[in-house]
Amino acid sequence: MNEMYDVIVVGSGISGLLSALALSKEGKKVLVLERNDYVGGVCRSYNVEGYQVDTGPHIITRTDHGPLRQLMDDYFDVVPNFIPHGEYYVRLNGRIKPFPWNLKGWFNFDLIPQIDRIYLIKTLFSVSYVFNSGEDLSRRSLGELVGNNLSPPTMRFLNCLSYFMTGTSMDETPVARFLDSEHYKNQSNNLLDKLYNILMKEGAIDQVYPKGGLRSLVNATLSSLPKDQVEIKTGEAVTKISGDTVKNVETEKGDYTSDTVIYSGFASDLPLVVDDLPTEYTNSLKKLYKLDTLTIWLGLDKKLFNRKGSEIWVDSDPYSWVVPISNYDPLLAPKGKQLVSFAFRLHKNSNLNKEKENALNSIYSIMPKIEDHVEMKHYQVLVPEKAAWTIDTVFADIRTPVKGLYLVGTDTERRSMGITRASYSVLHLLSVLRKEGVI
Repeated sequence: MNEMYDVIVVGSGISGLLSALALSKEGKKVLVLERNDYVGGVCRSYNVEGYQVDTGPHIITRTDHGPLRQLMDDYFDVVPNFIPHGEYYVRLNGRIKPFPWNLKGWFNFDLIPQIDRIYLIKTLFSVSYVFNSGEDLSRRSLGELVGNNLSPPTMRFLNCLSYFMTGTSMDETPVARFLDSEHYKNQSNNLLDKLYNILMKEGAIDQVYPKGGLRSLVNATLSSLPKDQVEIKTGEAVTKISGDTVKNVETEKGDYTSDTVIYSGFASDLPLVVDDLPTEYTNSLKKLYKLDTLTIWLGLDKKLFNRKGSEIWVDSDPYSWVVPISNYDPLLAPKGKQLVSFAFRLHKNSNLNKEKENALNSIYSIMPKIEDHVEMKHYQVLVPEKAAWTIDTVFADIRTPVKGLYLVGTDTERRSMGITRASYSVLHLLSVLRKEGVI
């Protein structure tokens, strides 16, 4: 007879682990099934030649009042130590300046022409009025909004921001994504309030890096699991989820039974393990667009990045987000040395070796002196977001057509990105489970 659990969570990425923690703290007996021999998914750390690298650069946003803070307050027994991110810097046209978060910063942001800055401020006011009228700005692209009225440097800047916020160009990036990024704490629908929030934003004051790397967040989650309430089985890939009301979850090593199954893998892969899903539903899952990225980690024999914060390289081809991780925690690199990550978007169906070569050459072209100080080089190809937010993306719902089967993860939620986005999804899942009487 199969062992019965209150909840089975498929996948031990950060969405799955946070779901398991919350549900176990709600009194449920939880089984987590993970196909890999490790937990954390793309939220983990490991060692390379004396350096501790994360799975891609991660800065956690909205930590003052956002979704991860709520989950930590409600369910964590152990909370990681967080280090403030500091400034974002923009490298454009061979110069570097702090990112223009507010109106004052924007007028001083002379990396792009003044006439473009004035035009974009006027556009912002027009967008706010459109938003107030009720138009769905998730279906209107940034490219459509700004048109062809801007200089090449400004267009490169906006394209670069679009790629790092959504994984797509400004022609596919919804205007709503930029409004979502502005002062999430104030939910007022008043037009003047929204304009004030956008124009007077203070900057990245609630963005942090976890001391000890991403593994500290995973370890804090695992350490907070109630004893004897959660069982985690690694190396068990789920091959089939069957049943109508009661689910039978099959792996290559065994069968498990539960009334409630939380699937935290790629929603687009659900038809691979669940038979007879409605055709319309299966087709909708196919529209989820995965984002592929390349991260190059460089271990430097001396400290070359001295600023506190990260850099957005508009000048590089392809664009790059540069995070000197060991500036936050020197113990992530050998004494006196520096660990830096460079994140790039990968193009679909591209030659990976060629992309790696181009990305590395772009780093050396921007900062030629780096090449002489590299003692460790490590490449990662990752899918940091299970669904990129484009104007055509239809995100999966937490509920599925199968009773008792739910989804969680960054392909069910469009707000923010990364760990914050995953945390929003977990809170949404918990809300649905409460409404349906599961918890």
